[in-house]
Amino acid sequence: METIFDYNPTDEELVKLFDYDRQSDSMSYGFSVFSLPNKDYDKENSDEGKLFDIAKLLELRGMKKEASTIWSKIPDVQRQYKGGFDYEQIKG
Repeated sequence: METIFDYNPTDEELVKLFDYDRQSDSMSYGFSVFSLPNKDYDKENSDEGKLFDIAKLLELRGMKKEASTIWSKIPDVQRQYKGGFDYEQIKG
């Protein structure tokens, strides 16, 4: 399964999406904290969650068409996310 790490996110992108902490080399995801590299992320995250993260990264990069392709695979997740407060924080 493809993950956000296949897109080589920068530290800055990881900070915006997951509150990446360079000092501990970890990032938060919901109520979990994952150590990097991404073996914990792969093990603990669902396929839907992985697609969700890819779509958010692509939107952050301004790649709306590519993000739309990913969102189409998880329409319920997209609807919940874009209707919530988190979307406004990341978008803004």
